[in-house]
Amino acid sequence: MSLDWPALIVAVAPNGARRSKADHPALPLTAAEIGREAARCRDAGAAIIHLHVRDRDGRHLLDADAYREAIAAVRRAAGDEIIIQVTTEAAGRYAPETQRAVMRELHPEAL
Repeated sequence: MSLDWPALIVAVAPNGARRSKADHPALPLTAAEIGREAARCRDAGAAIIHLHVRDRDGRHLLDADAYREAIAAVRRAAGDEIIIQVTTEAAGRYAPETQRAVMRELHPEAL
């Protein structure tokens, strides 16, 4: 990936680990929603997107396959013009070993 770095780098975190659609109906939780939001953020000038993925019930999830799905959705919607950073946040659900294991399996672009 080749980026022409600006003097100011904007990073966005459009969903976090704890909020739900009840908090804000536009909160991007599915891979497709995250992809669309990534494109909007890129168009607004963001250079980095910090991702959280969710399980079927909308709860914070550390899962390599779920991240791969979200990363693919971001790449389809936003191309390679935005750096994807995945979270390692425990959010009260995961132990450090689980956090490390997911990142070892995923080998993310940025964490």
